[in-house]
Amino acid sequence: MTIERGRIEFLLRRDGRASTIDWVRRTLQIYRGALLARDGYAREFRSTLIQSCIDFRRWLRSQDAYG
Repeated sequence: MTIERGRIEFLLRRDGRASTIDWVRRTLQIYRGALLARDGYAREFRSTLIQSCIDFRRWLRSQDAYG
């Protein structure tokens, strides 16, 4: 099971596919930005952020929504 699977499934049920895709894309950008900024948050949670980014990219690909 992936780190983000539960959140994605919840959003799919609550908001639908299009809104979930938008949320995943936005959150992926936020997490990637935090990793690039290398601030305190990113240093402390680096491995979790990286795994979340991997999960988001994988899910977007499975939805033909990456890009």
